[in-house]
Amino acid sequence: MPTRGFLVPALALLVAAAGWGSTVVVAKSAFDAISPVNLVVSRLVLTGLVLLVAFQRYLRMPSPTAKRGAALGLVFGSGLMLQTVGLEHTPPSLSGFVTASYVVFTALIAAFWFRQRQPVTVWMAVVLTLIGISILAAGHGRPDLGFGFGTVLTLAGAVLFALHIVLLGRWVRPDNVKQLTLAQSLAGAAAALAIAPFSGWSLPQEPTLWWQILYLGIFCGAVTLFLQSWAQSHVPATPSAVIMCTEPVFAAAFAIGFGMESFTVFILVGGSLVVTALLLTAWPRKQGRRLEALLEELRHRAQTGRSR
Repeated sequence: MPTRGFLVPALALLVAAAGWGSTVVVAKSAFDAISPVNLVVSRLVLTGLVLLVAFQRYLRMPSPTAKRGAALGLVFGSGLMLQTVGLEHTPPSLSGFVTASYVVFTALIAAFWFRQRQPVTVWMAVVLTLIGISILAAGHGRPDLGFGFGTVLTLAGAVLFALHIVLLGRWVRPDNVKQLTLAQSLAGAAAALAIAPFSGWSLPQEPTLWWQILYLGIFCGAVTLFLQSWAQSHVPATPSAVIMCTEPVFAAAFAIGFGMESFTVFILVGGSLVVTALLLTAWPRKQGRRLEALLEELRHRAQTGRSR
């Protein structure tokens, strides 16, 4: 891909990753005034309204595009709900790193669902991710937090985000990106409105909360959803995954920068392991096969040595 054609979509993904990273900090700070479920409802409805106004001319779309967009919207909305509810029980930096494990789950979904053989680097990444999450949890004074209620919900959300990325990569094209983005947002808004009566949702009253919802709904919702869809129609899978690996770094930086957490050796070590795992997952297949061959050769030599 030419550098000029790659640079702008890559920057778009980087901006989206920064937006996703800031989400955990902004959402966490809003929980004093609104429940996680109602925050997601407000965010999804606002995202749908913004994109409806921006892309209303694309309401008429082919039926397959509408169905695929609706499926993507429901998957993404469900992942967002699990992540946000889990965030109530999870520190922001830990939530950011756990959520970013969708990069690893993306490779696993490709392996088990689409029967695509994965290099040994993917399985190494799974182990590193689990170790990194445990270290991050221990740094917050609760060794069990790594696999507690909040993190289990966040991991489930990460699986859905991974499924969203896989399906989006298969369905999005430069000529249908606006229609698919609109269909996703409308499906998410419709699902949110369907559960609103059961969650006691009402319009926010506090001005500060309005600013938080506007930021989450417009920038972290409408803008990043479009940027991701558009960029994935131009950027190959491997560099996309590498750029997405910056999300937990942004999450930790925002959490520390806004005084919600302190920078500790646990964040440094655990976060480094998770980012390493994400980069291993994004490693080109050719390099992964070389590493796999090298490890196989080392195992063979070890077995030969023992037999002697």
